[in-house]
Amino acid sequence: MLRLIRRAYAVFKSYALSDLVRSKGFIYGFISFSIWIVLFMSPLTLFIDQTADPQTVAAYGFTAILIFMFYGAATWDWAAELRWMINDGRLEYYIVSGSGFLPHYLGILPISLIWLAMTMLFNYVVLSILWGPPLLVFTDITMLVYGFILLLINLVAYALILGGTVVSSGVSGFVIEILGFILPVATGGLTPLSKLPRPLQTFALLTPFSYPAEMLRYSILGWTPIMDVWQLIVRGILSALVFLLISLAYFRYQLKKILKEGVRVTALW
Repeated sequence: MLRLIRRAYAVFKSYALSDLVRSKGFIYGFISFSIWIVLFMSPLTLFIDQTADPQTVAAYGFTAILIFMFYGAATWDWAAELRWMINDGRLEYYIVSGSGFLPHYLGILPISLIWLAMTMLFNYVVLSILWGPPLLVFTDITMLVYGFILLLINLVAYALILGGTVVSSGVSGFVIEILGFILPVATGGLTPLSKLPRPLQTFALLTPFSYPAEMLRYSILGWTPIMDVWQLIVRGILSALVFLLISLAYFRYQLKKILKEGVRVTALW
């Protein structure tokens, strides 16, 4: 256990120094993120009721961006990390040495959470300047905790499946770009399920992502979910656990496959 903690801390320290301290990309990231918020919110403001409270609009935007940023962390921080492991030989080292991926991901997880916390604070500030402070109504803290836990479980499972695909195919950019932008929309991550067209609503409910998204909207915005709260919790937990088991099995299968066939050389896209 002590060795695991030391290795995880070494990874955390190296990434913290490179990404949060020395890298100018951290500053550029905030600049591009602020522009992205404006571009994201502008179409929304064109189609809302003119009598709507700007703070309420900002609150819906805040929640949508929050969920989208979690998707982004799972896509680029966790799944796409395997691409860099392949490129610089770390993947083979972890497999051959038997050390596994756990220390590495325990090390980068705090970096992802720090980045998410800072971007959401920045998101709140930008929305407050442009439209007014988001009107957040914390109706149920317990539901908020459930929502975040289920969202993290689903995103870990999603990252495992996406990472397994990267490892087996060597193709990352094309797959990641498509899934990273389609999934948040198609699974109800950005819009309340009750506002989606019926076919898209049905599809979203077949995915595990829709349930934590509804929980977060209910707990932060006070938005009435599409189904009873307890039904939402039960279905969310069951779907998340099934999704995690499937993703673990898939990722382990891909690892066994590359032990026989070797690691694919990753393409640019």
